Amino acid sequence: MGGGTSGLEAACTLAEVGCTTFLLEKKNTLGGLAKEIAKFPAKHRIADFPAYLEQRAKNLKNLITFVNTEADVEKVANFKPDLIVNATGSKPLMPGIKGLKEFTDKENSNIYSIFGTIANLNNFEFENKEVVIIGGGAVGLDVVEFFAERGTKVSIVEKLPMVGRDLDVITKIAMMDIIKKYGVKVYTNTSLMEVKENSFVVELENKETAELKFDYGFICLGMTSEKTVLPEIEEYFGEKNIPVVNIGDSVTARKILNGVEEGRLITNTLEKMGLF
Repeated sequence: MGGGTSGLEAACTLAEVGCTTFLLEKKNTLGGLAKEIAKFPAKHRIADFPAYLEQRAKNLKNLITFVNTEADVEKVANFKPDLIVNATGSKPLMPGIKGLKEFTDKENSNIYSIFGTIANLNNFEFENKEVVIIGGGAVGLDVVEFFAERGTKVSIVEKLPMVGRDLDVITKIAMMDIIKKYGVKVYTNTSLMEVKENSFVVELENKETAELKFDYGFICLGMTSEKTVLPEIEEYFGEKNIPVVNIGDSVTARKILNGVEEGRLITNTLEKMGLF
């Protein structure tokens, strides 16, 4: 269940060792978050990996893929599985901050999650525009790079003492160069307190409150696991002693390679079942 990079790796691995494998993906395309992030111009090379996985899947006659198909107990049961792999990925983290859910990714709103941002990459205006990004991790800095290089005035807000804490050293240096080159305003030790229609209310490092106005606002507070259907799947198939393995970002949001490794190691489950 789930056709992102983790699910594709697990499906391909299972098929390659001889299992008849069914892959269910609720969207109309495979590749998951990796394919979406690759829509940022500076991240286009990431698309090579999900493209490789998709081609690998197409070459396996015993791997049958269903897109536009959201998994549930009834659909999965129809396949009479011996093993179920849940790889339903992650979704943007939306904590209970006043106004956050009310304004983010809503019709006629100018506040976007990472999914809303990617969906509108070709619709944004840049000249004489000001953007504020909440969240200084890898995703937030991707948004910084996209807008700063196009002449937009950019500010980024991070709760921790520094931005880019989760980046590798080379990427972090490159991002610091971009921040310096384009005069990006960085607010560290700063917390989001409220989301308004055209501004973010934040608590600054000195505990004072400030209102940061924008033309576009972006919420990049990280990702959280998406496993809505998993409890029902585990309960139903657990009663039938059918293993259910959860992998990838649906365990916890991490780097692509972490989830892919778990997909590859699905053979360990087959060994425990005495099938490999």
